[in-house]
Amino acid sequence: MSNRMNRPGRVLAAALIVAVLGAGAIVFAVVRGGEEAAPQSGFCWGTLSAADVATLSPKPHERYESYEDPVRNTPSSDCRVYGDDLKHAEFYLKISGVSDDVNVWRTADEVAAESPFRVPISGAPGWTNKTYAGVLLPPSCARGLGVSGRPYVQLNREDERESGWQEGESQKRMADVLMTSATNLAKRLGCATTSYSPAAEAPRLLAPRPVDPAQACGLPGFAPLKPPGGGLQEYVTPGDLRLWSCAIAPTGDEHALRYLTVTQDPILVGAHRPAAGGHGDEVLLTCGGTPTLLQFGSPFTSPGAEPGVAAEALRSDAEIFAGFRDAVSRQAHCR
Repeated sequence: MSNRMNRPGRVLAAALIVAVLGAGAIVFAVVRGGEEAAPQSGFCWGTLSAADVATLSPKPHERYESYEDPVRNTPSSDCRVYGDDLKHAEFYLKISGVSDDVNVWRTADEVAAESPFRVPISGAPGWTNKTYAGVLLPPSCARGLGVSGRPYVQLNREDERESGWQEGESQKRMADVLMTSATNLAKRLGCATTSYSPAAEAPRLLAPRPVDPAQACGLPGFAPLKPPGGGLQEYVTPGDLRLWSCAIAPTGDEHALRYLTVTQDPILVGAHRPAAGGHGDEVLLTCGGTPTLLQFGSPFTSPGAEPGVAAEALRSDAEIFAGFRDAVSRQAHCR
């Protein structure tokens, strides 16, 4: 350190030591109160500051460390951030790619972990979950990262000691740190000119509600259940059709039997654009002048393998998708 930093009476505000160790790097930061702030390089490929890192700590630490792979690392690059206690990571960041062959729902599974109650991140092609959040990067970033498929950044915060996730507070912090990292990473690679903005409001995770047989998923006229219905619940995203989804599951069960998605996000629509006329489980429409992708599917390998009585309450897949398409078209003025 400089003589200036070692003068008596000076209080160290922040010190960083970066050690490059062959395949990766370790970044150290000591954060204390003081008269002045020393220049800092960042954590996790230089995309996060010590203040960003501290945002995700249940309690503040004087010291943070990150252990990270090179930013260009196949098939993925990982960064682990620790506080004073090096036994448990505060959070993880991962850079990887998701195949172009999977639909929007399975893309969300890969990017932000499987869950019916995950919610979209406002203004970005990403989602937040209870302990995961993830966002897709612009496709042009794939080359600089050395990943196959569509590149994404995922944050995993395993600490569940606080209850803020129930009000969306934890999700907002995760999304804000994720957006900062993704924006800085894309800018450093020179593959993006726009920034992902922090969420204006805390994104609340979805809560289940009973399926209304006459307007399932909040869509008037959508009736995927056989009469008399019942025994099923749904998880429906609020808001517009940019990243809308509805998962139908047995009552009291978080494992969806069917999922339906409506997507207007340009990155995802461009990646999943179906052939003319669509397929039996997807179609591209124009709704209110915007290209809109409708998809439908089941988390199970084969519908015939589904256990329980709940699955028998559903109409056939062809009937469900036809009714879904009609209901969305009426409500969103699609053609």
